[in-house]
Amino acid sequence: MKRLLFIYNLHSGKGLIRNHLADIIDTFNKAGYETVVYSTQERADATRLAKELGASYDLVVCSGGDGTLSEVLDGVMTIDEKRRPKIGYIPAGSTNDYAYSLGLPSQMKRCANVIAEEKFRAVDVGKFQENSYFVYVAAFGAFTEVSWNTPQKTKNALGHNAYILEGIRQVGNLKPYQVRFSFGDEEIAGECIYAMVYNSFSVGGMKNISGQNVELDDGKLNLMIVYRPDNAVDFSVMLADLVTKNPNSKFIANYEISDLIVESDSDIDWVLDGEYGGSHKKVHIQAMPQAMKIAVPAETIPQEK
Repeated sequence: MKRLLFIYNLHSGKGLIRNHLADIIDTFNKAGYETVVYSTQERADATRLAKELGASYDLVVCSGGDGTLSEVLDGVMTIDEKRRPKIGYIPAGSTNDYAYSLGLPSQMKRCANVIAEEKFRAVDVGKFQENSYFVYVAAFGAFTEVSWNTPQKTKNALGHNAYILEGIRQVGNLKPYQVRFSFGDEEIAGECIYAMVYNSFSVGGMKNISGQNVELDDGKLNLMIVYRPDNAVDFSVMLADLVTKNPNSKFIANYEISDLIVESDSDIDWVLDGEYGGSHKKVHIQAMPQAMKIAVPAETIPQEK
């Protein structure tokens, strides 16, 4: 019999998973899976469970926010590639950026059906430093603290609006970072207020935030840098450029990268998939081509050319 490890975060979103748990497990059982269920109790629990138990299962399914999926990825990536299980995701968070990119349905039962159909897509992920991974975004600067500083109760009560309210509260605290980016033959230095490396159609609930074409499985990640505006007028222009995705903006630069070094003179707080990723003066980010095999609706899998 096939084996499935189901890890869920009861506190994600509004805790709706508790209303669907029996139906989800029944769906997996009917698909021929022996299903073992764990509820996370603390931060990084999903990583520990996936790392310690994942190799004994054909499929590791998680339900929670994008951060829960990120934790599972961290654990699964420690397993030898030949024994590495596939992944299923039932989104239950406040923004669910990556679920949108994968074309997953918003209804939990329908997501369980997608997983039971066993159609998998191999997608790229990011490696951060030596032993951490991210599913879809690594970022620092303006508003990045919002995702991991917003209280869980506020997220549950207000959903995506919680991030917006917390972001508005932090507008007056924006600060520039003197940073150097090195990738390929490029070396770029300057003062920026925000930068992100991403592999998603949506970040922070904003669809197609950069206006760039994003391929989830091309072996590359996207880099977006937002430079510091000098005054209030420039700040308004920068915001307008973000909203309109102005390709000629002097404040916003976009690149494709496969290997990136980010350096600064002082420690910078990083956020990985909405969770705190540590404070670093030097960061090494690599694209891991098609390293995660994840269940998706069959119609979303690109046809081979």
